[in-house]
Amino acid sequence: MKVNPIVSLDNAVLKRIRGLHNRSAREKSGLFLIEGPKAIAEAFEKNVRLRDVVVSETFWNEEAALITNRDLAVVSVVEDKLIRELATTTTPTGIIATAEVPTFTVDELFSSSPALVVIVHSIQDPGNLGTIFRTALAASATGVILTRGTVDAFNPKVVRAAMGALFGMPMIWDIPFEEAALIVKERGLQMIGCQPTASTSVFEADLTGALAVVLGNEGQGFSPADLALMDQQIAIPMNPQSESLNVAISGAVVLFNVVQQRLKGRQV
Repeated sequence: MKVNPIVSLDNAVLKRIRGLHNRSAREKSGLFLIEGPKAIAEAFEKNVRLRDVVVSETFWNEEAALITNRDLAVVSVVEDKLIRELATTTTPTGIIATAEVPTFTVDELFSSSPALVVIVHSIQDPGNLGTIFRTALAASATGVILTRGTVDAFNPKVVRAAMGALFGMPMIWDIPFEEAALIVKERGLQMIGCQPTASTSVFEADLTGALAVVLGNEGQGFSPADLALMDQQIAIPMNPQSESLNVAISGAVVLFNVVQQRLKGRQV
């Protein structure tokens, strides 16, 4: 592995990293950012294809073991003050990498049976999306579909919030909701949407079959046209003094009820 010292922000590698703070640059280049030793270690373990790895001098002197035994052609070392110019966090960890945006076929979202797909519809908050990825992985979801208008899955805040769950999770993105519905229904999945006014409780619904769990926009929820495409609407019973649950928490409640029913049979 070659060690490449960099002393100027005008270096092409550093300019590429700074550009990836923006969605347009990520989409154009097919690259995204991974920051922090834990996330990068996860990326190595899940065979994410890294393009550039940049570390601070302090990180190189104290934690180089994380990368010295990896299959890397080059690692770039910069002054600590330069890493702060590259990071998207207020407290940089000393290591940042560029990685290739993965590509998946639609069929990869249905690789096991019964399939469990999460449709993320127009969710805007990166933290919510990252948490949904973590929950989807924990609940053994087979794939994620992000509809057009949803926050970029490779936004640095999403990547951080996902805590490695983003790496290797089969997903497709930037498609109309109607197309997402067609994709899952053609493969025999029932679309279930979380809707506070639904008459059926998540604890009463049969969640044992092949499912697409739909999570809607934080503020607007679902339109009448969206609801018309659902096979079933379910609600989470809660104290009437509580207006609603965070969408990522709602998703966790539903997905782990799926897990519970699949492990023990329908418990209603």
